[in-house]
Amino acid sequence: MKIIKAIFHPNKIIGFILCNTSIFLLIYVFTKHLEDTPIAYVAYLLSTYSLIIFIIWFIKACEFSSNFVKKNSELYHWYDKNKKIITKMMLRISFLINLIYGIFKLTTGIYYKSAWFITFAVYYLLLCLMKINLIFSFTKGTLERNILKEHKKLEHTGIVLLLLDIVLSGMIILIIHKNEAFFYPGTLIYGIALYDFYLIISAIVNVFKYHNHKSAVLTASKCINLTVAMISMISLEVAMIYQFGDNDIEFKNTMIGITGFIVAVINSIMAIYLIVKSKILTAKDNVNIME
Repeated sequence: MKIIKAIFHPNKIIGFILCNTSIFLLIYVFTKHLEDTPIAYVAYLLSTYSLIIFIIWFIKACEFSSNFVKKNSELYHWYDKNKKIITKMMLRISFLINLIYGIFKLTTGIYYKSAWFITFAVYYLLLCLMKINLIFSFTKGTLERNILKEHKKLEHTGIVLLLLDIVLSGMIILIIHKNEAFFYPGTLIYGIALYDFYLIISAIVNVFKYHNHKSAVLTASKCINLTVAMISMISLEVAMIYQFGDNDIEFKNTMIGITGFIVAVINSIMAIYLIVKSKILTAKDNVNIME
């Protein structure tokens, strides 16, 4: 363990030198067109190692900044106190947006007889179903929780997430067999990419952060956000291959198939986790009620 720690947590000066050396080597390799030479493989290995070190340092910096903000920011303290109210409000807003977009996609899909639009409509309407389910987990007219009902919502969310796998499979089949693609004009794709990477990183962090939270609504909503972010990454991947990979059909089909399979597996694991957790919590609730 000490050796591994020493490898991935080098002295800052050594790490700085390695990062700059890897950048210099990559520039040298690409400007001199030495991609298939031994020095290129050295550059690739060194740059990969440097990237890992940079990510570790970046995560540490984020943790330090996060802890600093938590201790000193009044805005964060206000958010922390009103987390549940904010979650409910955001669920309502996102529900309304997804509903409008889902109806629009369904209408255009029926009008143009497009299986692609209809599949996306079903995806957004399923998101609406999950979100409205969570919104009504709060007792009408108050923010007090009905614990038993809220724990049941975990199971409902898990079941709908499993249904979402069917929709995801339909998307992947349409992308592969009908060569469907996403296109973003100009430099818009870079902004979309940054936003999608932000979504996936924050979603992953929040799922691990809230997976054992006492509020089942927060747990379920973070799982939904991760599924949305993963599917957004698939659409980004399709757009990237179309725009920068000359829309190489064979390459696109292979990559989308692999990515879609991984997303479906992660989504299924998450759904099963929510269902099992709901069963366990509901059993405990019933025991407590009987006592």
